[in-house]
Amino acid sequence: GVRGEWRGKEQKGLAEFLDIQRDNDDIVTADMEENESSTENDSPSAISSVDLESQSTREPDVILAESPRKTSTAQEMQDFEEETNIDSLLEIASNHLSLGKNDSALQAYRFAMKLAFADVMAVKNQLREIKRQQEELILAEAEQERKFADLSEYVESSALASCRKEVAEFELSLLEVASRVANIHNNMGVVHELNRSYNKAQASYSDALDVYYNTCKRIGNSDDPDVHRTKTNVKRMKKACASEEQRAALRDKATSVVKQTRSSDPTSRGKALAAAVIALKQALKIETETLGLTHPVAANTLIQMGKYYYEMCEYDEAVSVIRQAIINLQNALGKNHPQVCKAFLLLASIYERHGLNVSPEGLDKDDALLEIYVDALDPLKSSLGEVHTEIGLVYTKIGYLYGKKKEFDLSLLAYKAALKAYGEPASISLLGGIHPEVLSIWVCVTEHLHSMKSWDEVLVAGERALFFLRLAKKSLFRDATLDSNHFSSASSSDTGSKTSVPISIVKTSKKSLIQITAGTYYNALYVTLSSLADAHITLKRYQLARDASEESLQLAWNIALSSQHNDNIKGSSNEPLDPETLQLIRALKRFGKVILLQKHYNDALDCFMPCLEVLRSSKTTESTLDTASVLGSLGFLYLKLKRFNEAINFLRECLRLYRKNGIDENNRETSKIKAWLEMAESREEDFEEPPTFLEIPIVL
Repeated sequence: GVRGEWRGKEQKGLAEFLDIQRDNDDIVTADMEENESSTENDSPSAISSVDLESQSTREPDVILAESPRKTSTAQEMQDFEEETNIDSLLEIASNHLSLGKNDSALQAYRFAMKLAFADVMAVKNQLREIKRQQEELILAEAEQERKFADLSEYVESSALASCRKEVAEFELSLLEVASRVANIHNNMGVVHELNRSYNKAQASYSDALDVYYNTCKRIGNSDDPDVHRTKTNVKRMKKACASEEQRAALRDKATSVVKQTRSSDPTSRGKALAAAVIALKQALKIETETLGLTHPVAANTLIQMGKYYYEMCEYDEAVSVIRQAIINLQNALGKNHPQVCKAFLLLASIYERHGLNVSPEGLDKDDALLEIYVDALDPLKSSLGEVHTEIGLVYTKIGYLYGKKKEFDLSLLAYKAALKAYGEPASISLLGGIHPEVLSIWVCVTEHLHSMKSWDEVLVAGERALFFLRLAKKSLFRDATLDSNHFSSASSSDTGSKTSVPISIVKTSKKSLIQITAGTYYNALYVTLSSLADAHITLKRYQLARDASEESLQLAWNIALSSQHNDNIKGSSNEPLDPETLQLIRALKRFGKVILLQKHYNDALDCFMPCLEVLRSSKTTESTLDTASVLGSLGFLYLKLKRFNEAINFLRECLRLYRKNGIDENNRETSKIKAWLEMAESREEDFEEPPTFLEIPIVL
């Protein structure tokens, strides 16, 4: 379902993906930090967890949607007052209610009520006037009747007939406008009920019932759904008012027990949490009997129970009750309500931390997390708009999960949406600095495009990633101990190294798994430079490829030296090469390939020979395809230098390793090496280049 939704979106190509545009009108800069709220607040708070080792309670990084505004703005009030169309006001109120802006919705309903009541009075006045005219016509008609001896010849005047028709029409119109008043009373009752003002809600429902009975005369029809629903609501609110103190006492009991044991030992804390769950179950039972199981209040109680289950490490129970709460909230408030979004992100928080501890239901944990994040997007965007850091973070997490599954096309779509949400290409001015997620996304985009061999797009994304990496360096390493001068060599791709204005990193407590830190900065820079180098090689921009390869090689040397300095001395040759050394080998091979393509054969030897020595220093790599690739490259180099004996030895050893690793004899690479070997054995000296079907061995 998740894949279908993403693939169903229009894909306009990777080139357009890189052309990130920003609509200034969509920029939202609202501050999203909010304090944890109790279960009696309008929306569920972020999940809280307990670190049983430190005995301290902390709150994980859960994205929170914008809180419902408690008061309407002056501009909104003016807009409501200027609006003269009742239907428009009702639509505005409905939209506000769907976004959790209860106070604004209530104000819109009040202005709509004012207009609807005015309509009722206008219709009543017109009806009164028409009835007065009707009475006068009836008196006149009675006088005429006396003039006819034979009543069978009497015919009612057209004026009286027309008047009777108008009375009927105005009475019908009065029923319609009065029913609208009753409906608005009902809607206001819903808002009061969502605000937990049950006395006010009961009064509004009762007012609606009075209008249905006294004005609309809808009293004797037991099948009238509006009247039946309103009567039910009045009864529910009576029960809610009667049980409010009891429910509040149970919730307070749960909260009090948990607070008193914040610093207690795990056993006491666990008992307190279990007692709190029991109290909330009792409150939930009363809420189900009075308000109904699908009521938002009952859903919030379920969510609070889920938090306590989470702290008790009962993750199955936590997930179960929160999922039920989500269903109830969607049915009661709509799928785009902020409370729905918060509940989804709460659920995602559990899967992020303890997904493997949740009982499987035939769904991979990453797939479950993907579905949760995708479901949370619409309500989150409804609250915050398209451009907001919280939206960007959710899209970033979606992109990471698709990238983890090697579904790079879907990952790129998510990253594209994330960059737009962060305000790219103007994110620095919009956010007041470099957002670490924006920097990280561009590096990931470059990696994905490299994996997809979209070389032109790699250049665009890689340059942007490099630009951010250069700018962010000083801020990331402000307190670092590494000497940043070691890695500051110039490159044709260094678009930001000459800047003299320091750019700060945007501080954020929420981060994705791809976020670059001081500890991962140089690896990210290496990946970006390597991707750019490969793109330049493929596009035959050899000087640019050499610049990028040289800088990536310098980085690889320093990373490997730093790793050797921190690690213990290596033991026997049976130990595998560490990742930093393998990274250095690949950087040397890449740089050697560029020099080879520039026909500097002796210089290329200086790159490939150290690679071979290091690869052969470990038994785990001495017979790998990596080693075979280097041997093939060396064989070609010696062939070009007309040192045929060396060429023969290297090429034969390359073929031996190909066979040992199960490479097909008719494989293109094998055929290529065989052709070179034949040239070397025949001592051919009159060739400038190998035949066109031959290529330099691929550098892995």
